[in-house]
Amino acid sequence: MSIDKYSMISLAPSIAVIAGVVAITVFGIIFLKKQIAKDAAKTGK
Repeated sequence: MSIDKYSMISLAPSIAVIAGVVAITVFGIIFLKKQIAKDAAKTGK
């Protein structure tokens, strides 16, 4: 499967956006879980 430069140039931005969205989503979930755990610990005490 050969990919020419033009299609790579047009695909790269969309791939970067998708990767960024996935990364933000994953970090967001991890951050929220940590915050929920902190709040639960505060409530438990």
